[in-house]
Amino acid sequence: MKVVLINPPKVHQVWAGIPDLFNTQDIYLFPPLGIMYLSAYLKKYSGHQVELLDCVADQLSSSQAAQKINEMKPDAVGITTLTHNLVDVFQLVQEIKALLPEIQVILGGPHTYVFPGQAVKLQGVDAVVKGEGEETLLEWLNCLESRGDKSQVAGVFYKENGEIRENLSRPMLEDLNLLPFPDRKALIDKPYFTPVIREATCATLISSRGCPFRCVFCSTHKTFRQRSPLNIVDEIEEVVGNLGIREIYFIDDTFNATPRRVMEIAQEILRRKLKFAWGFKASPATVTLEMLQMAKAAGCTKIHYGVETGTQEGLRALGKKATLAQTFSAFDLTRKAGIRSVAYMMMGCPFEKGKEQILKLKDFVLKLNPDFVVHSIFSPYPDAPVFQEGVEKGIFSADCWEKFIENPIRKYDLPTCWEEHLSKAELVDALKDLHRGFYFNPGIILRTLLSVKSVQELKRILLGGLSLLRFETLNPKDRRI
Repeated sequence: MKVVLINPPKVHQVWAGIPDLFNTQDIYLFPPLGIMYLSAYLKKYSGHQVELLDCVADQLSSSQAAQKINEMKPDAVGITTLTHNLVDVFQLVQEIKALLPEIQVILGGPHTYVFPGQAVKLQGVDAVVKGEGEETLLEWLNCLESRGDKSQVAGVFYKENGEIRENLSRPMLEDLNLLPFPDRKALIDKPYFTPVIREATCATLISSRGCPFRCVFCSTHKTFRQRSPLNIVDEIEEVVGNLGIREIYFIDDTFNATPRRVMEIAQEILRRKLKFAWGFKASPATVTLEMLQMAKAAGCTKIHYGVETGTQEGLRALGKKATLAQTFSAFDLTRKAGIRSVAYMMMGCPFEKGKEQILKLKDFVLKLNPDFVVHSIFSPYPDAPVFQEGVEKGIFSADCWEKFIENPIRKYDLPTCWEEHLSKAELVDALKDLHRGFYFNPGIILRTLLSVKSVQELKRILLGGLSLLRFETLNPKDRRI
């Protein structure tokens, strides 16, 4: 069969706490690792013809993407689906079916893991993959091609004769080392980059799946599995040696599950004498100076820390495992190791009862002294534990997301802020204050400009600064917030 795997347009995303101005290609453009993994798996274990289409990188609308797919004439399409990009996915499905009514449309991704039954009911959708897609998609395509028994393919919801069928669940992959590396060559011409990149382009890499922590606002799967250091560095060697990429960003939810693991990866990078810049997302709870020094020696240039809030009570309420002492220590040690730091902060949390309390984060962040900070408004996912707490308090209606998921059109004004104490408009004003407190600080501006190491990096910083200035002019009712 001929199949096209699609990263859908990102035009009508549901707002999720971070203003859309900071989700543009001025700031970052990540490779779609999900469909790259699927492509590699299908190419290795089948004879199916596979092509990838990244609508975000190519800046395609739903209608433009459907026209390209019509020209490619595939037998099936697979579309990465998140709950927050469901409007674009639904529009894309309608456009494709209008041109190719007999094509098999398959949805997969985080949304279909949580809401598979609702996803398969959408008009134009033929099947949904629940959970990790590599094995399931391969078996489903094989079944379609051979006209086999669809009921025997685990992990699929599908339509048959006007009825919804639900197959048995498929267990998660236990050994991630068995997966082929993502099919980066299929999109090698795309200019992917991360925030504050120093090289012209970069690659993302994931060394684990799931997360070992239990934050109440998050919906990441809790079944945590890790690849071996040797397997990870084998992939790095392919990216750096064969594709010529000089910067890598690990997108694991928590790369430093243990300091030892980071050190083992760094040691293997050093042993193979691989030269590239890299960064990762980390918890402040598991940081040691030895780990940071080893990472720095192996080329690590920045670490993105999930800090979230500035009080011990707040950390406890959010289910964070790091203490304030560990957080300050992590940033202090990161500076000592000569690595740049990024602090991710959330404001408007349930325990923040007024603007005055929120704005205390301004002094906290300056004391923490990261190189960069990313502020966002607390916005629980519909399947996160804290969302149910909001329903019980009357902040959210129990069915607000259900209505949208069953009929994903733009008219829904979803309650994505915690408005128990402050309105969305007041939260947006506080968010602007926090951004000003850090990025409009003359000392921070000077330090940032003096730290620039390349023209590419300066360009990204200036574009980020322009986004901040545009954000200052927005009305809280603007759809981009």
